[in-house]
Amino acid sequence: MKILIFSWKDLRHPWAGGSEVNMHEQAERWLAAGHQVTLFTSRPAGSRRHDNIEGVEVFRAGRRIAAFLLAPIYYALFLRRKADVILDIINGIPFATPLYSRKPVVALVHHVHRDMFVPELGPFLGRLGRAIERYLVPLVYRRRPLICVSESTARGVRGMLFRGKLLDTRVVFNGIDCSTYCTGLCEKFEKPTVLYLGRLKPYKQLPRLIRMMPTVRERVPDAELLIAGAGEAILEAEAEVKEIGAEDYVRFLWDVSDEEKVDLYRRAWVTATASMIEGWGLTVIEANACGTPAVAFDVPGLNESIVDGRTGMLASDDTEFARCLADILSDEGLRAGLAAGAVEWSNSFDWDSTAGMTLKILEEAVGKDAER
Repeated sequence: MKILIFSWKDLRHPWAGGSEVNMHEQAERWLAAGHQVTLFTSRPAGSRRHDNIEGVEVFRAGRRIAAFLLAPIYYALFLRRKADVILDIINGIPFATPLYSRKPVVALVHHVHRDMFVPELGPFLGRLGRAIERYLVPLVYRRRPLICVSESTARGVRGMLFRGKLLDTRVVFNGIDCSTYCTGLCEKFEKPTVLYLGRLKPYKQLPRLIRMMPTVRERVPDAELLIAGAGEAILEAEAEVKEIGAEDYVRFLWDVSDEEKVDLYRRAWVTATASMIEGWGLTVIEANACGTPAVAFDVPGLNESIVDGRTGMLASDDTEFARCLADILSDEGLRAGLAAGAVEWSNSFDWDSTAGMTLKILEEAVGKDAER
């Protein structure tokens, strides 16, 4: 089967995150099963127009919005014969492939972006994006399966999109690479360490997490915050560190390699994210597999990936968030219990199962199209 994927970013994009990991891990398994996988994506500065990523043929065109406008042209010229089925990844703004392709289409939604558009794109484009997601997405994809990466995302699709209850939503959870993300023999950092690992995006609310650290240090005086990742919100985060005078205990590690990433997960005492919403929380499960519990706000996606009191803690406000961090950092018994629960929980997820479930949905779409 020839699978054509439309995605705003690929794994080599400088802003690649959990969505791109999800896509690549599944594609690897489809390739191993004998399928052909092609990807259309945006073209950031310095990247190649035509590429190959571990067997996935990649076509790139346009920066942010331009990629969506160029997609129909590239489909007509280069991609039409590379598809028995299309996997259309909706990252807020859709590629709207059903409008220019007669091939069967399956959509994949990580989360509903409604409240994120304005902070990310500004008041005008943000409102436009919100309208596109609310009205255009359900109209264009109304007869296609919509794969959601969590029950929270499925509820968001059904509840926040126009006539969303009529959409064919399916839930397929993210997986992890259990051979990579696992407990190791390395020791924890000497100082009580909170780890943030991920993209530095405005909706991740990293300055908010930084502002909590003085409160955490009232109970755990030598606590530190490590920030690993890159993104456009870095300047705001750095400014917050200077504003509160936290240079001595908040450190930026920038981009880290895959090996460094696993090492950080294993050595951190707790991982934390102040994100306002997530589709799932892939970094949470990766950290769990490495024996590290997580703290986050009780928001969609994260309140599914974290089992409160078993694999980590969920907070309703900043005061409770700081208390959760301080409790875990200061109580070795609590930390050990959460770590054990986190490892057990992470064993529920693997990319083989995720790729297999998605492939069945793609095959179902091809079968129904053949019947028609």
